[in-house]
Amino acid sequence: MLQSPGVWQKDETREKEIERAKKWKAMATSMTSGTKNKKLTEGAGMNWKFSTKDPKLISRTWKGIPDCWRGAAWHSFLTSSAEKRGNCLPDEELKAIYHELVERGSADDVQIDLDVPRTISSHIMFRRRYRGGQRLLFRVLHALSLHFPEVGYVQGMAALAATLLCYYDEETTFIMLVRLWELRGLGKLYEPGFGGLIEALDELENKWLKGGLAFQQLEVLKIEPTAYGTKWYLTLFNYSIPFPAQLRVWDVFMLLGDPETPAPASSSEHTIPNDPQQTQIGFGGTLDIIHATSAALIDGMKDMLLTSDFENAMKMLTSWIPVKDEELLMKVAKTEWKMRRRRRPFGGRELTGGGAGIIAGARETLPTSPAVSQRGRH
Repeated sequence: MLQSPGVWQKDETREKEIERAKKWKAMATSMTSGTKNKKLTEGAGMNWKFSTKDPKLISRTWKGIPDCWRGAAWHSFLTSSAEKRGNCLPDEELKAIYHELVERGSADDVQIDLDVPRTISSHIMFRRRYRGGQRLLFRVLHALSLHFPEVGYVQGMAALAATLLCYYDEETTFIMLVRLWELRGLGKLYEPGFGGLIEALDELENKWLKGGLAFQQLEVLKIEPTAYGTKWYLTLFNYSIPFPAQLRVWDVFMLLGDPETPAPASSSEHTIPNDPQQTQIGFGGTLDIIHATSAALIDGMKDMLLTSDFENAMKMLTSWIPVKDEELLMKVAKTEWKMRRRRRPFGGRELTGGGAGIIAGARETLPTSPAVSQRGRH
């Protein structure tokens, strides 16, 4: 029987994923015995450690972590950051805290209960009311609202927790959220009054976008980053780009989101006292991957923004962006990130057409496949 080209492509993709998984297993160090001969397709678990300074690991993370290793890698990356910080609670203690918090009442429970069924309800894990993923999501958000009482519950948290629940049990999801709050700037992003969010969007505007043609057009149209960037930053692009592209951004954010200067941990009921000599101005580079991705998306929209009025520009910026080729998106984001890390001036610079194929309808100036589908979300 003849096979269609689609079948060959699927087989080729499967083989490529298996080879990539083997490479990641070779980079991993087992933290427990009896895992040496574990099959790659059985899931990597949490008992692995990666050398986060290894150039090969960093390069391969930009290319995307194999899905069967994603949970183990993310956990290892944040655990390494926690060890470097030195003032973070260990996993076992956070698990005990989680089980204590889920038994207590929260003033945010009514709002959490309203938001849970609206969170990625198309995913099979979260379809059934008060069952499965919805129940786990409620418990995790309930515990998080109590662990960081100054913040409580904010709607964007549900998207973050739901993504993590696709890879972890409820206890580990809680741990990962605490690590993101304390180690990746989310505690500052979600601080009461959203002063941190405004600061982050000011960084995006003044240090990443300012001077470019797209920035100038947005200024003419009176569109500020708060109009479109709030959802991007609070959900880390959940609901804004396709799930595979979101995961690619998270891969690099989990690995390279350490601040240039250690920041004090977010205030919680169980925070270890901080070293008063450890201070950080702004986000200290913690959100550079998120800034770089935002700049890459804006760069991809440039051609369309230059010919748009206010209404069309806002629709483009706030709608779901159907990225078709996440490789191109990550390539442009990496270029943006490297330029920032090398302290090159950003004012007035334009990438050499690198983002032209990212957004649907943009004129492609490079011989690359379009990075965004013309048909929208599938």
